Amino acid sequence: MKEAPVPQWLLQEDRIEPPRDRDVFLRRSADALKYALSKARRVDERNRSRIAFSTQIKLALTLTLILLVSASRNFAFVEIVGAAILVLLASYEPRKLTRVLTLPVQAVLLSILILAPSLFWGQTRALVTIPCKTFISTTALSILAYSTNWNRFTCAFKSFGVPDAALFIFDLTLKYVVVLCDVCLETLEAVRLRSVGRNRRKAQTLGGIVGVAFLRAEKSAQEQFDAMTCRCFSGKYRRFKAPLRSIDWLGAALCASLWGLFVYLEFAV
Repeated sequence: MKEAPVPQWLLQEDRIEPPRDRDVFLRRSADALKYALSKARRVDERNRSRIAFSTQIKLALTLTLILLVSASRNFAFVEIVGAAILVLLASYEPRKLTRVLTLPVQAVLLSILILAPSLFWGQTRALVTIPCKTFISTTALSILAYSTNWNRFTCAFKSFGVPDAALFIFDLTLKYVVVLCDVCLETLEAVRLRSVGRNRRKAQTLGGIVGVAFLRAEKSAQEQFDAMTCRCFSGKYRRFKAPLRSIDWLGAALCASLWGLFVYLEFAV
């Protein structure tokens, strides 16, 4: 029996070349999320920080420093505090120093860019004072964030009398930011891998990613509520009373010294 010939069109190779599209938005968004997640999960280095104060002392010292530097009208106080910050930064390793100074340097450059037109009106003092204060304040916050685990801030805020509702929101936000970043990263990767050809409706793609993150957040909120209900959580945080160590008394003395120096330079000089 003679076999039927195979049609010629079946022997031709199908070559589908979809139009090329740029996925710069997807790649940059995924890279930004990966960088944020790597910083949020970097807890092993915080445990080995040189700052051995308790979280309560570090938080009080940082807030006092920012408040006094912002309110200071005598630039000598800013210079003294800035010199102390530079001495502390000199003890950091180059890799850690880069991570601590990334945001402060960006904040200083932004403040200089905003205040640059003031030179045309002869306001040179503001162009020097405000960037210096910005650098000191952002560096203090960066050191606090780098040297302290996030879960210790809840105990520190409770010791300062922060309401339980604010603590509850703060605690859940820190925990679920990482979870939702993971969801967004997985969704971005799925969209990038399944994208074929040119996508002219990128706004709808972004809306789908936000919608998936919202649905996962709603589901996680319900699961969190059920878990807390089963564990009889009443919404109240107990205050953890830890004994003050000798290094903590040194931190309290530094805080009092800042207040004394501020009062002396502002009112006595």
